[in-house]
Amino acid sequence: MSAAFIEHRPKSTDANAATSHFTIVVNGTDHGTFPTQKAAKDKACADGYRPVHVARVRHLQDRADPAHFRVDPC
Repeated sequence: MSAAFIEHRPKSTDANAATSHFTIVVNGTDHGTFPTQKAAKDKACADGYRPVHVARVRHLQDRADPAHFRVDPC
């Protein structure tokens, strides 16, 4: 299967914006709403996505920045 990215929502450039939930992003499409990164990561691993990239929680979303994600060994 293709790669999955675990990201926080809502996306915001506001440094004071709180994270309300996490989602699995595959091919630019959000799949599901999860209360924690771990719940989203576990679901992505269970669904067979490889690799699973978990975002370091920051306010700017930039998939091109390799320091933004860490690869999780499912």
